[in-house]
Amino acid sequence: MIQNLEKMIVDRLLLYQLHNKALPERVLFFRDGVSEGQFDSVLVEELPQIRKAFERVYKGGKKPQLMICICGKRHHARFYPTDDRNASRNGNTKPGTIVDKGIGDVYRFDFYLQAHAGLQGTVKATHYTVIYDEIGFSADTIQQGAHTSSYSYVRATKAVSLIPAAYYSDLACERGRLYLNDFLNLGTDRSVGGRGKKDRDAVKREVFEACIRAWGDGIHAGVKNSMFYI
Repeated sequence: MIQNLEKMIVDRLLLYQLHNKALPERVLFFRDGVSEGQFDSVLVEELPQIRKAFERVYKGGKKPQLMICICGKRHHARFYPTDDRNASRNGNTKPGTIVDKGIGDVYRFDFYLQAHAGLQGTVKATHYTVIYDEIGFSADTIQQGAHTSSYSYVRATKAVSLIPAAYYSDLACERGRLYLNDFLNLGTDRSVGGRGKKDRDAVKREVFEACIRAWGDGIHAGVKNSMFYI
């Protein structure tokens, strides 16, 4: 689960307010990297943090409506066209294919969206599951919105397989990991070789403090609120 999510949400809301001169009335939270067995953990551990962030920013005002949607690529569902009219040149289903009947969750609203064109092999759709919804968008509205957003990814001129909001989060996390990679590897290498628990804890603490020193004041103010990691 995400740690310090409350502070992250507060920062994003204040940045939105800075650029738009108003706070959002609706918040759509697309969450990647969560298995089906962790859906309840998101509601128990992350949803309260989001609500606390709303309380801090909106104070006594009207809170925004919230939707939490899980994006999953680690599944075994594959879809094939039933005739040539619905097939791409390489035999895959066409971009924009949505499956929301027959194989979905019995209790939750979910759907499979293949927004991108499969270049090689059998294309895999992304599985979207709405686990919390205060907004009440229709199925068509959510599906069309996710599909349309897939064309807005700045690294590509066509649609991508995952909604860009989740894609950008992956890029940001990967960039952050690279910043600390040397220190994290150092901690792993030095903690092996028959050391006791106290020694391993000391090494971890040393590596953590080195990371803090290297991080300094964080991202430079000139790029802090930009998507520089793209």
